Amino acid sequence: MKKKTTLQLGGHVIGRFHFLLMTFIFIIFIRPFVDEFVANDIWANLGWDFFLSIVLMSGLYAMNDQTRLLRLSWILISVVMILGLLQHTLQSPVVEKVMLGLTFVYLIVIMIMIWTYIEKEKRSQVKIDLVMAAASVYILIGMIWSYAYFFVENYHPGSFKMPENLGNEISSFNYYSFVTLTTVGYGDIQALTRPARTLSILEAIIGQLYLVIMISRLVGLHSSQFSIQKNTN
Repeated sequence: MKKKTTLQLGGHVIGRFHFLLMTFIFIIFIRPFVDEFVANDIWANLGWDFFLSIVLMSGLYAMNDQTRLLRLSWILISVVMILGLLQHTLQSPVVEKVMLGLTFVYLIVIMIMIWTYIEKEKRSQVKIDLVMAAASVYILIGMIWSYAYFFVENYHPGSFKMPENLGNEISSFNYYSFVTLTTVGYGDIQALTRPARTLSILEAIIGQLYLVIMISRLVGLHSSQFSIQKNTN
């Protein structure tokens, strides 16, 4: 049975990938304020992480024939939640690194699922919700690279030059990642070592090529199909 690719929100029907994209934007915009005001509240942080996990997984439910990856995603996020509780209780650096590592894998799995879905669905008809799926992958690229930068800095301290008011936390590298992905390049955080610079270059190249090749192509296909349907009617 084909799964529904829409969500019912009140009296409005919204595509699942519209919803997923809005969730990503919501995470990027709201999460820093949550961390700022409830940083010491264990249950508030865990509740927030659990809520976002459920929302993300509900968006991914639209993808068919990926049952194994979907189950893997649930297992990964469940383990991450348990490790998050242990981390808040034990304050163990080892637990924290394992938790962040599994989150990194979780995001990669999500990206693979969406990418596979896009490649399958674009062969038939490109709807606007598929374009939103491609945009979600673009944001996932930025999130995934932020973890890569974080791990590089942790295993090779001094890979990045950070401002004094910023710590070597994942949020700082999330900022650096999206600045690099969009090629804005403010220069307040700088890559110093060869691995860090290589990752930065690779992200910038992938980000630009992805926009030019994938998203622009999907938008073009959607526009041409819409024009053909309009002329036919």
